[in-house]
Amino acid sequence: MKNFSTIILLLLISISCKAQIIDAFDSEVVVGDTYGAYYQDIFGFREQFIGRFIYTNGNTSLTVEFQKRDNLLRETEFNSYNEDILIGEFRYIENGVEKINTLNTINTNYGSDYFQNMQHNLFGYMFIRRPKSFPRCNECLPNEKRMVFSYTEPNYDAKGVANGHMVVRKFIEGGIEKIKIWFYTTNQIQLHDEFDNPINPEPYKIPFGEYVLIKQ
Repeated sequence: MKNFSTIILLLLISISCKAQIIDAFDSEVVVGDTYGAYYQDIFGFREQFIGRFIYTNGNTSLTVEFQKRDNLLRETEFNSYNEDILIGEFRYIENGVEKINTLNTINTNYGSDYFQNMQHNLFGYMFIRRPKSFPRCNECLPNEKRMVFSYTEPNYDAKGVANGHMVVRKFIEGGIEKIKIWFYTTNQIQLHDEFDNPINPEPYKIPFGEYVLIKQ
């Protein structure tokens, strides 16, 4: 029985070591289609976004920092696979007043669980590549990829209505590394109270719109 158990263990180790590696940012790939696969950033698409970037306009500023997280396990009742993602945090100062600052949590290690890492306020898990895809990018090349993040703020109550998103584009201007980001929200459904008044969440602390940030 001991020898049989050892053989089973070795077989499981062998299978796990041969997980299929798939390019997570291949335009033809649907992440999650292959059970047990590792959706890896094979060609380093995420690398261009890693670091700290700052937007300034007078005494208003937005600081965003990104880090990568490798080989996270995304496991559900129906599927299991591993994936490379990006996480991020931010600081926003408006007219000299700090509205929000989560940068001190950028190095928090939530381990290898995909869903635990979603505790970071910026969570990049997919990309878009068509300039006409929302949000529209008039300056993007035809097949240029932009990174998509879910966006949250600590203690924010979306009231089951709003989802925050951020799309990021990297570019070089005058020899300077920059990113352009689009902040926006999507409403899942319009809820109403018992008197038929619409239920709307409070605005996010970072105003939605477009920002250009410089690499630090």
